Amino acid sequence: MKKSLKILFILCLVVGVAVAALNLFAASQEDRLAEIEAQQAARKQALAQIAAADILGIDPDSVVVPDEVVVSGMDSFVMKLKGASAMLWVVVVDALIIGVGGFAYSAYKQKKKAKQGVKKLGSSGSVLGILIALAALCLDLAIASPVFFTASNFLNVFQQIALNFVVAVGMTFVIISGGIDLSVGSNIALSGLLMGILMKNFGVPVIITIIVCILFSGLIGLINGMLISFLNLPPFIATLGMMSIVRGAAYTVTNGQPIYTFPKGFTNISSRVGGIPLYSTLILIAVFLLGWYILRYTRIGRFTYAVGGNENCAKLSGINLKKVKCFVYMFSGLCCGVAALLLSSRLDSAVPTNADGQEMDAIAAVVIGGTSMSGGEGSMFGTLIGILIIGIIANGLNLLGVAQGPQKMVKGLIIVIAVIIDVIRRKASESAK
Repeated sequence: MKKSLKILFILCLVVGVAVAALNLFAASQEDRLAEIEAQQAARKQALAQIAAADILGIDPDSVVVPDEVVVSGMDSFVMKLKGASAMLWVVVVDALIIGVGGFAYSAYKQKKKAKQGVKKLGSSGSVLGILIALAALCLDLAIASPVFFTASNFLNVFQQIALNFVVAVGMTFVIISGGIDLSVGSNIALSGLLMGILMKNFGVPVIITIIVCILFSGLIGLINGMLISFLNLPPFIATLGMMSIVRGAAYTVTNGQPIYTFPKGFTNISSRVGGIPLYSTLILIAVFLLGWYILRYTRIGRFTYAVGGNENCAKLSGINLKKVKCFVYMFSGLCCGVAALLLSSRLDSAVPTNADGQEMDAIAAVVIGGTSMSGGEGSMFGTLIGILIIGIIANGLNLLGVAQGPQKMVKGLIIVIAVIIDVIRRKASESAK
């Protein structure tokens, strides 16, 4: 372990123990603080009675005013500690997790190196790190808000992450391949509007509408892949242009007007059975398992890693780059179609502004989950944890009453930090070779 990291972990342990000791000391002074607060309250009440007597013209001499309570510097300090107790316990949890976790993970790496030799840090290491971060985050929010660990709140978290869950599965393929897809939000909006038009204006059955619109979303993704693979357009430019084209089409097909009141068979997809959104849950599980299986056990999944890791080597190995890129963007488009289904059925409406900015949420979840923006590295389980982290952070900020503006700032900061960690990790892996 580097000396700087060792100092950092020791410092975290010292801070955690010190802050815990302060909190315990403040808790031991509760009786003393309660006595002071009671005396202050009695004095305030007596002064208020005198003021009321003056207003009413009553003789206030019968009111006994207690002497002013002298609060020492130590008592004032303990009161401040008590007021910030929840925040201080959050600091204790985070500091101890970083310190203990850092030493434990370092010992695990040393033991693994001794057995297998120096090996490039893979996605398993990053998954372990973000799993620890998820546990720390849950503990922090449980301390900060007693509402966090409730069944109703977990259902709210599920509702918040459902859309991002499906989109992030497809985005994982794209980023592992070394690309990026900025058109996912627009794709969801247009597909949702198309569902409404087919069902309400043309009376198309629900099941046929769903199949057609998911395939339509896949077609948009396939066009992205063809622009990138056959015309050699940078993924950022190709998908940025597609984002504007598809969003403009979403406004054009309905003149900017929303579509309301879908058939009951469609809205039932997001209905709850026994308080649980059963059908939505099954769809999410199916999409996740499909993405996981393709990445882990199929040739196209291995080719996706190869293309993202080193495109030239993949080409020399006989991998058809065009087919791989077309597939990953098409799969991302198909996931957008499923997301449009879940969103439109839950809202019972389709609006041209739906899923605006959804691409940022998906990219954030994937990057936080350990998938490298440089491509070639990542896992579906890492993305799952990243989705949970994004959803829980948003839920926690809502519970704490944080406005939308600061929430967006936090999300952007998390993305930047995740990318910085990825860059540092890659440099460390390269220097270890």
